[in-house]
Amino acid sequence: MTTKQKLTLALISSVFVGTYATIFIYQRIQRAKADASVVSENEALKILNDVSNTPEPDFTEEDTKPILPNDEVVENYISEQQIQFEIETGMGDY
Repeated sequence: MTTKQKLTLALISSVFVGTYATIFIYQRIQRAKADASVVSENEALKILNDVSNTPEPDFTEEDTKPILPNDEVVENYISEQQIQFEIETGMGDY
């Protein structure tokens, strides 16, 4: 290996090491900032309660009834046999 090749290899290696070190240090700084900004669970809950001014929903009995599909929607459902056929043949996206 010639001296010029050795210098080129050393330069490329030092660029890679410098880039790695820069990224490593940057990540450490960002991690330190993130760790410093962590609040406790109670403080976070207090902040959410202070910001949230949405009233609690008032559910009625009608809201808790299940919504059943009409006949048109039932006809569009895939049957269990169709699903099994598509799985076995590989034609379905399951």
